[in-house]
Amino acid sequence: MNPTLRKLLPVLGPGWVVMLADLDAPSVITAIQSGIEFRAHLIIFLIVLIIPLYFVQDTSSRIGAVTGKTLGQVISEYFGHSWTIVAVSGSAIIDFAAYVGELAGIAVAASLVGIPVLATIVFVIIIHTIVVTTGKYKKIEIFLVAIGFLLFLFVILDFLVYPHNIHLADFLPYVPKNSFYFLIAANIGAVIMPWMLFYHQAADVDSGLKISGMKKESWGTLQGAIASEVLMVSIVIFSWKLAQDGYTNGNSMLYVAAALGHEIGPIGPILFAIALGVAGLLAMFVISMSMSYSLSDVFKMKGSFNKSFRSQKKFYAIFLLEIIPAAILTLAINNLISLALDVMVLSSIALALPLLVVIRIGSNRKIMGQHTIGRPRTVFLYAFLILAVGLGIFSIFQVI
Repeated sequence: MNPTLRKLLPVLGPGWVVMLADLDAPSVITAIQSGIEFRAHLIIFLIVLIIPLYFVQDTSSRIGAVTGKTLGQVISEYFGHSWTIVAVSGSAIIDFAAYVGELAGIAVAASLVGIPVLATIVFVIIIHTIVVTTGKYKKIEIFLVAIGFLLFLFVILDFLVYPHNIHLADFLPYVPKNSFYFLIAANIGAVIMPWMLFYHQAADVDSGLKISGMKKESWGTLQGAIASEVLMVSIVIFSWKLAQDGYTNGNSMLYVAAALGHEIGPIGPILFAIALGVAGLLAMFVISMSMSYSLSDVFKMKGSFNKSFRSQKKFYAIFLLEIIPAAILTLAINNLISLALDVMVLSSIALALPLLVVIRIGSNRKIMGQHTIGRPRTVFLYAFLILAVGLGIFSIFQVI
């Protein structure tokens, strides 16, 4: 194995994967709408979100390394199994909505380059099945890391489509409009979603993370947090340029692809389609795995992707069967992807219980010992939790 790759693999682990998967298809829509409607006004806010994104995911990862257990298992052990059921049930609804959004995003991406939706969904189901059922967790992780690098095509688009006549006032992180608060809540929901917490901790356990490896994983999580927000900002930047040129419809991916084609020619829609499709595919894998982990905790199955399909048929069934109703919905209903912003806002509210549990566990010395999170981080996470839920509720009332 290449020495450089050997050094990178321990760093580009679950933290890196979950952070890149954070830039899913609905998140792409959120970033595009942010750039088209408010140009650069949300960029500073997106950069600041690196801090809570890192702290939240690093805390979840730390719990997995110290306890050697998934989030659901820890909740059941210390707070009672009913809390696991409540936490997973609330998250599952949002997760499935996001999952449908990923599949719809992939279908739209394929249609941009002339691939039929039905053929696309059949292909995704096949890949979705083969990758997970024919290898152990580490092999799955390598596949996810590899395809994740294609997301940086969004950055390449910035070299081809970038705004002009830039002024310092363009970056003022405030616009007195109700939709501005709505998009702030949507961006918070796009940055930290419930499935990320369940996946990260369980994936750390499946990858064999120990306390001795926490620093490497923490470093990978920080790199992933920065990369995720760099990608979000890069999407805002080329969308800002489209807004300058008079394009106003960020919810339609077909519209955005056509606008990019008008700006830079045929290469624009192709680059956009590949990046959008990968965003949906990567997130779809992570959401499916997250749901398998969390639901196996609900049913006390102690599932793992390191065990064979034959030995854990029920666990793998959760992973494989979720795609069926999502595929049916994607084929049967048009414009599902237009629901993405609403899903992101609701994610900021659904995050409340899982994040509250993570904070309480991470700051509990009986559970974490000397590896508890400090008081400053604890206070910061509680403040972020209140802000996320408060903005989500406030923005919903503003648009009703």
